[in-house]
Amino acid sequence: MEDKKKLLEYFKKDRYIIKNGIEIIEITDNKAVCKAKVTPEHLNAEDVIQGGMLYTIADFTFAVLANYLHGKTVTQTAAISYLRPAKDCLEIRAVAEELSATRHNCVHKVTVTDEKGQTLVIAQINGFIF
Repeated sequence: MEDKKKLLEYFKKDRYIIKNGIEIIEITDNKAVCKAKVTPEHLNAEDVIQGGMLYTIADFTFAVLANYLHGKTVTQTAAISYLRPAKDCLEIRAVAEELSATRHNCVHKVTVTDEKGQTLVIAQINGFIF
């Protein structure tokens, strides 16, 4: 496992995540939780949260947990299901949980919800562990 403090410092350098307002809320041996307040910049022409923002928070939350559990890990493949339009949301929250891991691969499930607890996205992300 990575030192939590060093990992948090490392991710503070992620300019894309900072620009999108994503924050790490919790890291444990079982899950990682991140959140973002929804701003007008996150919305598409239909005033729905852009799918790319939902993917970004899912992928980042995966990265937080995978790098904590396994050290340097990158996304290898991802499958994402958008379950409902993310409209009129004030905040989104992502929770990553590891489903399995081998020497060089891990699989995580990431669930993205709104502030009412409605599931917006479910993603399965496979990581390559260096």
